[in-house]
Amino acid sequence: MPAHWFRITYARNALLRSLAEGGLDLDALTPSSGLRAMLDFSDRFRPQHAEVDELFCRWGPAEHRYEFAIVRRMRRHDHPEALLSLVFEFAPTPSRVGNGLAAVTTERDATSTDGYRAVTRAAVLGRRID
Repeated sequence: MPAHWFRITYARNALLRSLAEGGLDLDALTPSSGLRAMLDFSDRFRPQHAEVDELFCRWGPAEHRYEFAIVRRMRRHDHPEALLSLVFEFAPTPSRVGNGLAAVTTERDATSTDGYRAVTRAAVLGRRID
């Protein structure tokens, strides 16, 4: 399948377009479906002229919540780094205290992280794209 190209400045719009093409609604995403959506977005949508384009997961406490995010890191030569994050918010619990980062190239990379395991089957309190 040919890739769609987007300007890094418009990465958020490209992600929303990718979600719409997949019949997905941001407000209905689970961490699992969000992860698959970000992997699909990374495969099918490419930032123009990027010399860095990679995914990672980030998790940890944040302002009375616990967050799990799938983040796309992009950088064009001689430009600042840009991050596009699909963030899931959860209630804090005693088991959701650690934070971390992990590179992601497959679904298994993300699902094997402590952050993902901490939110499996938890009720999602909020979703956002940063």
